[in-house]
Amino acid sequence: MSALSGHIGRSATILQNLKGHTSDVNCCDFAPNFTLVTGSSDKTVRVWDWISGSGYVERPQSPLRVHKYQVTCVRISPHGSMMASSSVDGTALLWNLHSLTKLHTMTQVNGDAIRVCSFSPDSTLLVTAGDNGAVCIWDLVHRSLIRTLFEHEGTTQALVFTPDCQFLVTACSLEVVKVWHVQDLIDTTTETPCSPLTRIDNIHDMGVFSIDISKHIEVDENNPLIRYYSMASGGCNNELKLWTIRSRVSAKNKNLTHIEVSICLSNVLEGHASSVTCVRFSNSGRYLVSSSLDKSVKVWDTNKDCTCLVTLYGHQRYVNCVAFSKDSNIVVSGSTGSNDKLVIVWDLTGKISLNNELFALINSNSNGVVETQIMDTTNRDSNECSLLEKIDDIFEGGVNSCCFNGKELLATGSGDKFIRLFKVGEENNNVEELGNSPLEGHTYAINHVEFSKNGDKLASSSLDGCTFIWNTQTGEKCLSVPKNGLSIKVCRFSPNGKFIITGGDDEKAVIWNVDTMEAISVLEGHLDTITSACVSPDSKIVVTASCNADYRAWAVEAAKCLYIKEDAHDGGIQSCDFSDNLDPIPNTISDRQYYLLATCGNDSLVKLWRISVELNSVVNIEVKQWRSLQGHGGNVISVRFSPVVGEIVCSTATDRQSRLWAVYGGHCLYVLDHDSIVTCCSFNSDCSLLATGCLDRTLWLWKLPQQLVFQTAIANKMKSRSKTVAEWSNRDVIKWLAEISMSKIAQNVRNSGLNGEKLITLTEVEVCSGLDLDEETSKVMMEELKWLKKLQLDIQAFCTVDIPHEFLCPITHEIMREPVRCSDGFTYEKNAVAEWFMSGKYTSPMTNAVLTNTTLIPNLELRDSIRQFLESAEEKE
Repeated sequence: MSALSGHIGRSATILQNLKGHTSDVNCCDFAPNFTLVTGSSDKTVRVWDWISGSGYVERPQSPLRVHKYQVTCVRISPHGSMMASSSVDGTALLWNLHSLTKLHTMTQVNGDAIRVCSFSPDSTLLVTAGDNGAVCIWDLVHRSLIRTLFEHEGTTQALVFTPDCQFLVTACSLEVVKVWHVQDLIDTTTETPCSPLTRIDNIHDMGVFSIDISKHIEVDENNPLIRYYSMASGGCNNELKLWTIRSRVSAKNKNLTHIEVSICLSNVLEGHASSVTCVRFSNSGRYLVSSSLDKSVKVWDTNKDCTCLVTLYGHQRYVNCVAFSKDSNIVVSGSTGSNDKLVIVWDLTGKISLNNELFALINSNSNGVVETQIMDTTNRDSNECSLLEKIDDIFEGGVNSCCFNGKELLATGSGDKFIRLFKVGEENNNVEELGNSPLEGHTYAINHVEFSKNGDKLASSSLDGCTFIWNTQTGEKCLSVPKNGLSIKVCRFSPNGKFIITGGDDEKAVIWNVDTMEAISVLEGHLDTITSACVSPDSKIVVTASCNADYRAWAVEAAKCLYIKEDAHDGGIQSCDFSDNLDPIPNTISDRQYYLLATCGNDSLVKLWRISVELNSVVNIEVKQWRSLQGHGGNVISVRFSPVVGEIVCSTATDRQSRLWAVYGGHCLYVLDHDSIVTCCSFNSDCSLLATGCLDRTLWLWKLPQQLVFQTAIANKMKSRSKTVAEWSNRDVIKWLAEISMSKIAQNVRNSGLNGEKLITLTEVEVCSGLDLDEETSKVMMEELKWLKKLQLDIQAFCTVDIPHEFLCPITHEIMREPVRCSDGFTYEKNAVAEWFMSGKYTSPMTNAVLTNTTLIPNLELRDSIRQFLESAEEKE
């Protein structure tokens, strides 16, 4: 039985009055660990920590005085590592909640006042809205604005996500509520304007002040593809209204789904004597708290004919905001007025005192450091690029090309005909030339050097018309391409290691078998020198670029030209590169394979191109310019993506600069000045180092800031949860099998055409029977299917039984659903530790030591133990 059940008809206890704000308290929110944040018209955000014996105490770094005008909204991210604050000054600020360092500033379109902000349940998005009605969707992983909606004509004062991250609901002062499909909002592959799935007018007379959606989702007993969400709204007409949002997923065609959404009024709660300013559901979804201009706070039980459990009186003026603690035992409220300005902490149980421990601390087994003790530790790492070393006494010609292999090995090719190999010390970053360096064999200047993907080979091409393959271990020349009479400008290995492509002054590109050096195909069509070439990460497409300002995309297997882009850069193209990322366009649902191509040229521009082809085919190809990066003051000579996920692109130019660009934000992150024309660049494998070469015979080695390192590391860990299981394609089902270590039945799934809709609508027995699985595999698969369906609905259910210590996430202090093991040896909830990285932490949440890597390994053994525990708890209840 809930602790609130005994409070019908009597007031709860005021646990504490928090003073500090000097003007209206406009907003408040709780973190999972009971940390409290408040925002005020006095332009400040205040952060309060619970300390046993004292109750809530303001943190030493508080208040935060960054906003220029009143703070309108504060929200804590789902797992408690970040905080967002919005203001009338037109900005929303992203904070690390542990250290209270500012992570990012987001400016509303036209700089208009922001009234409300909200995190998506998966922590990847922040939505802001305000006075001009515009709703801005921000990608927090890539720190970029995805989309702006101009659909509301009034001030947008409220917005909230459904707990499965499928829908966004927005409401405005003109009494209009709209429901949006999140996937439509975040898909950047289409220019089609977004339209709401449904809308409802006249929701509250004279406007809506607040809306919230319960974390509890119900599924139709007769059709598991139908879901029901509970929404509460408050506005100017003194009423609270409860609404039911119904969604239904149906197959549109083989790869796309159709979603129908409707809203209907389910109840009206009366009791407040004036406008309802704020409504918030409890974590379980059973209780609802509301605040009003009538100076009261009310707590409602939505399971009992929406009974008002208790009315809280304590404020002398209007109550602007309320929030529930995670366990629903505490409510906080904030008020306005010249003689109030209070934050009141209410005990709803009658059992809490200032001496209570509100949550259990989780200790580290390695050195006894308590996780909450390290929350105040700030990131001490500089966010600037620093020059580690400038080598200016080795080369006898300009450095024309450089290439990293792994973290430490670096190769250069220069105008003095030599290839040199260097090792960068991992601990001290000292640069030493290897004993087998330089590699001699070319008779004229080296134009290009590149390592194979596995690092065992090094290719070099030269003005002498030769392309050589070198053994990187011995430094010996092992293979060579038949000599060309003209200069070879470029040589690039395919990622699969099967071929190498060369191109140069003869206007032809040739694909060679790496093992035999026999020509596989000759790509002809360019009318001028081929300056550059690159191979897609799946080795299916080759792009060649020329001085004639055009680039061409070729199908490797068919040796066929698929696409020609004329006049890509005025004055000619100098360089091109593919991103390693096979999922380069975030949050996309499509039956096409996307690639990201970068080009640069004599027009001082770097351009990013989105290339897409049909899956399992490269015949149907579409190319669209995605970004144009402007900033260089001279011809741009080379361009390279950072490895793995391609978050950053580096360009070098005749203006004596290299620039680092945010691929998804489209802005310049850093400008690195040199003493001469910068000819080439290369990232090492973890994006911690950048090498640049110059025409004045110098090689520069730069240490990149840690924020770029972790940004690259987390980009492929945090993606918007854009599909429900019902929307999964056969390909998605196979991906899921890989995540749960059941890839051995992938072929059965592929042959059966099993998709998400069938997973949801068929019984576990029917699914396993259709896959023709043996008894042992069927038993495992049925358990996985059972929990897959449960996890789709049990988003953040609050467990009332005593939970074993090892089942709790050290970050959120909640039971884990997707436990993963980090490089510190500890296990965390997957999204919680990924959010920890997003907040700028590259350290262990348990020991505060710097992590060796950000790899997350599923802890399936612990996951199964947690499942058995929850099953047992369900049976007891």
